Amino acid sequence: MRSDHFLDEVTSYIRSKEAKKYIEAELKAHLHQAKTDLVKKGYKEDEAEELAVRNMGSPSHIGRKMDKLHRPKIDWKLISMFLFMSAAGLFLFWCLFKDGYSFSVLRQGYSVTGSVILVCGLLFFDYRQFQRWGWVFFTVGCLILIQFQYSTELVNGSPRINIMRLLSVDSTVVLPLFLIAWAGMLQSKKMNVYLAVILYVGSAFLFMLTTNLQAVALYSLMVAVMVWKSSLNKRKILITAAVLLTTCVSLLLISLKDIKAYQFERLLAFVTPEKFSGTLGYTYLKMEKLIEDAGWFGHFGSLGEFDYSNEMMTDFIFVTITYTLGWAGALLIGLLFLWMIWRISRIFQTVKDPFGKMLVSGSLAIFTAQVTISIGMSIGLLPIISVSLPFMSYGALSAMINACLFGLILSVYHKKDIIRLKKI
Repeated sequence: MRSDHFLDEVTSYIRSKEAKKYIEAELKAHLHQAKTDLVKKGYKEDEAEELAVRNMGSPSHIGRKMDKLHRPKIDWKLISMFLFMSAAGLFLFWCLFKDGYSFSVLRQGYSVTGSVILVCGLLFFDYRQFQRWGWVFFTVGCLILIQFQYSTELVNGSPRINIMRLLSVDSTVVLPLFLIAWAGMLQSKKMNVYLAVILYVGSAFLFMLTTNLQAVALYSLMVAVMVWKSSLNKRKILITAAVLLTTCVSLLLISLKDIKAYQFERLLAFVTPEKFSGTLGYTYLKMEKLIEDAGWFGHFGSLGEFDYSNEMMTDFIFVTITYTLGWAGALLIGLLFLWMIWRISRIFQTVKDPFGKMLVSGSLAIFTAQVTISIGMSIGLLPIISVSLPFMSYGALSAMINACLFGLILSVYHKKDIIRLKKI
């Protein structure tokens, strides 16, 4: 059998057009090398080519094996868990608000549906198309943050932008843009530790102007993880991080003399809420009592006296989950989140493409931080800040951001074996 016939038969079993191209090139190189070695041993060219093809083995066996190894993959476990958690959050809302409250079950249904559509769209999109646009995404993200300075709509002192009069968003909306931006910029040959510091400080300053401290925290953690996982010099990263941290702590200590009484009271209320039970400590004590009264199996069938305030269905949704489903239900939800974090970390370990690894590491940092902070402040381990619990908290913005994260992760996983083949 001649080599061209052999290659045609092998590639006929491979369904991915992209993988077929790389496999054909790889096998052709192997056959050429084998043929060259046989010619050096004294074989004629036709004999050497036929023997090289014969030594490769059965073309049907090779084709089926290559198709199985290098076809696009879908992480059915992760996507199934995404769908399950989204459905579980929506089901909880339906049970609580089917009789009519200030929250809209229909609107939450639209948010969940939109997030599923977004994940499916990103899953089958080639994420590598984003890589060369890293600087563009960074610029667009900064311009959007500047736009917040001209907004007249304020919620808890933080400006918001109304998108087409359908969705009101805060500055966390640009996190997916900066995720793609940093993943692309860190692959640039121009990038170094000092340039990364300049870009981070400038963009973090724009975040701080929106007075959205949770967005600053999530963004800072994302950048820190991605820079550390990049190919930049680790020693320079540590030195620069130490200088930045020292500077921030120094500025914080200097600003303490100007701290207002209510700001100082907010810090003390977290440490000793009993002393501030009539003011800022009330929320901590209320959440503590709800969790203590939940019991192992909760009060799902007797929710008449439960306080359906905005925070209980957004920032403190885990308290609501614990009270309604009990400690057993809350533990199950926590374990499911822990499994998702573990699964994403496993995907990070299997991905070989540097740009893909950056996207997965940044997404993992944002998702893990949201889960940790939201659950931590609900059970009293962390001070109260406004961070939504993925899949469970009410609101379209949180659903769309996490859909972007999971869509990008699944897109990277979808192409991971083709990328590996390309680099052989």
